Amino acid sequence: MATVLPINEEEKMSIIAGLRSRVPATKLVTLKKIADIADLRPESLQYLEMTDKRSMNEIIQSIEKICNMEQDEVIKREALISLEKVKKALGTKFNMELPLCNNCNQAIDLGWKYCTNCGSKIADMVFENVERCDNCKNYISESWIYCAHCSNLLKEEIETHPTCPKCKRSVDPSWMVCPYCGHRLKRVKP
Repeated sequence: MATVLPINEEEKMSIIAGLRSRVPATKLVTLKKIADIADLRPESLQYLEMTDKRSMNEIIQSIEKICNMEQDEVIKREALISLEKVKKALGTKFNMELPLCNNCNQAIDLGWKYCTNCGSKIADMVFENVERCDNCKNYISESWIYCAHCSNLLKEEIETHPTCPKCKRSVDPSWMVCPYCGHRLKRVKP
């Protein structure tokens, strides 16, 4: 059984502070640390994304900012490498952008009713390219099949992700073995 070694609070704050640093060497070391975590402990980034989307979003946005605004080509290249490794570690989860609170500019989840930072009501906010539920008029995510607020059926789609033939749960196409039941999904080619 594999053990997830989560990124602790101290390590997370060190990463965020390192990405914000004006000292080039600190930024470079932090980017290398993130790349190492993505390579050696990708489950740690996945766990952070599940438990603290706000911090994960801040880390990703900081890396993207370095990619776009950094003058030093070595740091810029390292940021691009780190960003690609984080994308790979997070898989499809990375594609989901979190909306920002209209009041305090902090990341929010469309399933919430209020911003956890300032308490603003999310239903009263305005977001571009974000749809509302026809039934309750709350914001909804395009990936939802049912509204998280009122359980209204949003689309008749059946999951397009591959499923395990044994336990019928969704699996990632790159997995060799189902993590839920242990069924072999692919054979290793000699």
